[in-house]
Amino acid sequence: MTTAAAMQEQPISALLDAYRRKEITGFDELLDASGTVRAHWRRLLEELAELPETERQARCGRLASRVRETGIAYDIFADPHTTPQRWTLDLLPVVISASEWQGLETALIQRARLFDALLNDVYGEQKLLREGLVPAELIFSDAAYLAPANGILPNAGGLMFYAADIARGEDGKWHIIDNHTETLAGIGFALANRVVHTHVAGDLFKDCNARRLAPYFQELQSTLTLHSGRENARIALMTPGPHHEDYFSHAYLARYLGYLLIEGHDLKTRNEQVYLKTLEGLKEIDLLVRCIDGKSSDPLELDPTGFIGPSGLLRVCRRSPRIVVNAIGSALAQNRGLGPYLPELARHVLGEELELADAPRRWLGDPDARRELFARPDKFIIRKAQEGTGRPGQAALGWEARRLSAPEREKMKREIALHGATLVAEEKVEFSSAPILGRDGLVPKPFAVRLFICRTDGGYQVMPGGLAMSIDPERAVALSAPDGRTRDVWVLSESELAPHISLWRPTLATTRIERSQRVIQSRVADDMFWLGRYSERADWTMRVLRGALRRIEEDNGPATGRRAARKCLEVLLGKDLGLVTGSRDAPPDAEIERLCESLITGGIGSRTLERTLDGLYRVAHLVRDRLSLEAWQTLSKFRSGDRWREALNSAQPLEVLDVLDEGLAAIAAFNGFMHENMTRNSGWAFLDMGRRIERAQNLSEAIVTLFIPLPDPEETQSSLLLLLELADSFITYRSRYRLDPMLALVLDLLLLDEANPRSLAYQLSAIARHLEGLPDTYKGTGLPEDRRLILALLTSIRMADVEAMAKEESGAMLERLLLDQLEMLPELSNEITRHYFNVMDEAPHRTHTRVEPSL
Repeated sequence: MTTAAAMQEQPISALLDAYRRKEITGFDELLDASGTVRAHWRRLLEELAELPETERQARCGRLASRVRETGIAYDIFADPHTTPQRWTLDLLPVVISASEWQGLETALIQRARLFDALLNDVYGEQKLLREGLVPAELIFSDAAYLAPANGILPNAGGLMFYAADIARGEDGKWHIIDNHTETLAGIGFALANRVVHTHVAGDLFKDCNARRLAPYFQELQSTLTLHSGRENARIALMTPGPHHEDYFSHAYLARYLGYLLIEGHDLKTRNEQVYLKTLEGLKEIDLLVRCIDGKSSDPLELDPTGFIGPSGLLRVCRRSPRIVVNAIGSALAQNRGLGPYLPELARHVLGEELELADAPRRWLGDPDARRELFARPDKFIIRKAQEGTGRPGQAALGWEARRLSAPEREKMKREIALHGATLVAEEKVEFSSAPILGRDGLVPKPFAVRLFICRTDGGYQVMPGGLAMSIDPERAVALSAPDGRTRDVWVLSESELAPHISLWRPTLATTRIERSQRVIQSRVADDMFWLGRYSERADWTMRVLRGALRRIEEDNGPATGRRAARKCLEVLLGKDLGLVTGSRDAPPDAEIERLCESLITGGIGSRTLERTLDGLYRVAHLVRDRLSLEAWQTLSKFRSGDRWREALNSAQPLEVLDVLDEGLAAIAAFNGFMHENMTRNSGWAFLDMGRRIERAQNLSEAIVTLFIPLPDPEETQSSLLLLLELADSFITYRSRYRLDPMLALVLDLLLLDEANPRSLAYQLSAIARHLEGLPDTYKGTGLPEDRRLILALLTSIRMADVEAMAKEESGAMLERLLLDQLEMLPELSNEITRHYFNVMDEAPHRTHTRVEPSL
C-alpha cells in the first residue's frame, strides 16, 4: 500500500525530473549531496506541486504582466523603438533558512560596523593610514575620496545605508563580491519585486512563513525621522533624475516611504540651510537621503562639470553634518582593493575575526600583487577598484587576461604599471544554483544576491530579504546580469510572525490629521502640466483618426465629410512638416488611409500619434509618484512595445477603429481617475490647465481649418457634423436643438457655452479659475502677464457675436477671433512656464566657500 508520505513525494518528484537531469557544478541550494530536498525548501515545493501546471504558468504570466505594468527597469529616455533591457521576475524565490540567515545577519552587521569605523577614521584622524593598516595610496588614489568632506563625515551620524552582493562558493560558504556604501544601491527594485511577487504568490509566501519587509522599512522611517531631529520632518530622496538607470528605484521607494522625490536643481542653499523650490516659495529641507554620487553633490567644491546636486551643499553640511545621509564621501568603502586588508582591520578596529570575507582579489597598487598577476595572468580578471555599481546587475565584467592577445597583454601590463592603484585582480568565483520555473519543471540557475543593511536607533539591521539575479558563471565575477532575470529572496522564520502592517497603509498613530496640500516642486508642476497636454493631445488625435476612418471604412458611417476629415489630418501632419505630401488627384479613400497611416506611425512631427504617446508615457513616468496605481496601469497601455501599441501599428484600417476606441476609453479612464481621486491641489490645477490649453488650441484650430474660408452649404453641413463629433458634443447638440447642425448654433455651443465642458469658453474660464487659486509669487505691481492673457482670451470669446459671424460670408470676424486665440494660447502656456516653473530667487546673495588656513 502506498503511504501518505510517498503519495506526497510523487508530485515533488515530477517537478524535480528536469532539475535532476541538469549538471550542477557549484553548490546546490535545493538538493543536498544525497539528492534530498533541503528542509527549508520543502514547504515551498509541496505548495508548488499542488498547483496544476496550467495554474503555475498562469501565475508566471500574471507576474510578467505585473512587472510590465509596474514599469520596473523601463528607461524613459531610451529609444522607444528599441527593445529595452528585460527585467523578469521568476515565480520561484531564493529561500534562506532561519538558522543560516542568523549567521549572514551577524556577519553583515559586523561588516557595516567595520566600514563605519573606517570611514570615520579616513575623514577624521586617519590613524589607520598612519599605522599602515590601510595603504595611503589606496585611499588617496581613489576618486571617491573627497578631501573637502574631511571633518564632515565623522559628525554625520555614521554610515546609514550599506548593501552587499554575496555569492556562495562550492564549499557552501558565502563570500562578499561587492560592497555598496554610496547610495541606496537599488533597494527600491527589491521592494518592488516583493510587492509584485506577493500579489501573485502571496499564498505561497504566507504558507512558507517567510518574513515580511514592512517592519524593516517602518524601522527605517523611524530612524530617519529621529536622525532629522524633527517629528514632522520634511525628508526628501535626492535623485539624479529620470535619465538615471536607478530612477525607478528612487521613485518607488520615495512613494512607499512617503518622502519627497527631488532633483538637485529643485534645491537651493541659503544661509547655511537647504531649501526646496516650490510654487509657494522656498521650503526648508530637514533631511536629504542621497541617491546621487558624492562627487557630484556640490558643483561648487567638488565636480564642477555637473549640477546633479545644489551649489553650496558641502558648506551646509559643515554646519549641519547630519542633513545628508549617507554622508558625502562614503563611497570610499566600496573600493575593492580594501578586501585583502579587512581581516586585519576587523581584528584591530573591532577586536573580532572577520566573519564574511571578500572574494579572492589582489590590490594592484601592491608590488607583490602585480608580480603574482604577471606570473599567472590566466588565473585573474582585471577590474576597476572603484566602480560605483549601484544598479543591480550592472557590474562591469572586467578584462580576462587569458582572452587577450600578446599585444593586448603588453598593453595591459603598461596600464597596470601606470594605474595599478586604481585596479584589482580577482579570481573566478563560484556561484551556487537555485531553481527557476521552466516549461518542463524546475531548472537550476546560478545566482548572486544583494542584501541591504541600515543603521537604526538600536544598531544596524539587515532587511529580511533581498534581490537575487541569475548569473552567467562563465563571464561574471560580480553581480553582472545583462538579461535582468531576477528573483525575490525569502527569509524563513521559525516563530509565528506578527500581523502584517504595510507602509502603504500607515496607522493613525504614525500620522496626524492634516488638510494642507503636499509640497509641489516647480519641476513636478511642470511635468503635471505637460501630462495634461499630452493626454488631451492623444485624445484629440485619436478622435481625428477615428472620424476620418469611419467615413471611409464603416458601412453605417457618415456618407460625406471626407474632405473635412482630410483637412484635419493634413493640419495635424502639415503643421510640423511645412507641407503635406501626397497627390491631390489620388482617390479620396486611399489618400485618407495614407494620411491616417502617417499620423499613426510617422516619426516626423511632434503631433503624430506615435510621438504623442511616447511623450505621454515618458511624462507620466516622471510623476509616477503622484499617480495612483490604477491611473499608472491605465497609461501603461501607451508604452512602446505594449500589446495595444503593437496592434495599432499593425492593424488594417477597419481594425484600427476598434483599437482607437480602446485607446480613447483608456484616456477617458485616466481622466476619470484623476478627476475623481486626485486632491484639488496645485498639481491638479496644472494638470487640468494643461488639458484645457491643449483642448482650446485643438478646437480653435479645427474651426479655422473647417470654416475659414466658409465652404459651400453641403460641405458646411458635413464639416459641422465632423466638428461636433471631434468635440464630443453631438448628443448635446441634438438633445438641445433636434435640428440638423447649423453654423450659428454649433458656434454658440462650442465657443460661448460655458456650461459645455467641451466649449472654448469653458476651457478659458477653467484656466482663469486655476490661475486665481494658485499661490501668487509675483513680486511686481498689477496683474501678472499670464492673468492678463487669460483675461483677454476669455473676454474676446464672451463678447463674440456668433450670429453675425455665421451670416458673414467672408468669415473675417470668425477668423480674426480664432487666430487671436491661436496666437495667444501658446503665449499663455509660455507665461505659465516662466511664472511658475522657473522659480528663481532674484535677491542677490554671496557665495561662501571654505577658506584653508595659511601655513
